[in-house]
Amino acid sequence: MAVTVERAVLDQAEDIVQMHWDAEDWLAEQQIDPPCRGDVSLADVREQIEAGEWRVARSGGIVAGALRVLRADPDIWVDDEIPATYVARVMTDRRHASPGLGAQLLRWVDEHARSEAVSVVRLECVETNSRLRTYYEEQGFFLVGRRDFEVEWPSVVLLEKAVR
Repeated sequence: MAVTVERAVLDQAEDIVQMHWDAEDWLAEQQIDPPCRGDVSLADVREQIEAGEWRVARSGGIVAGALRVLRADPDIWVDDEIPATYVARVMTDRRHASPGLGAQLLRWVDEHARSEAVSVVRLECVETNSRLRTYYEEQGFFLVGRRDFEVEWPSVVLLEKAVR
């Protein structure tokens, strides 16, 4: 089924938050360490939507996935002046997503980065989540570093891929 990615609107904020909570529940059921970037609040998601950071994926008119795309992610990445697109979250709604939707969303990020004349796409993954790290590596990302935090976030591995 065809998937379209479009900028999220405020009316979709609750759906995005619920999708995040559902994804956390699914990860817990699978005994996979979830990303831990603090609580996702409705107010934060609304603010991020207004800033143009959220995109939703529609399949058959239904929101089946969402992703947060940034021009910088200073909470995770050190500014190195390399033009990059940062993926802060990628989520699929397991009730509506077709197999391969995550990969389609990451390909959309590649196209978006190219349109912004960016040379790399970056994301992070909880260090202990080997399944997700392997998945990202299968999507063309490679390890470029690791980050520990003084707050209650788990250590993450830093992954990137060149935009061609």
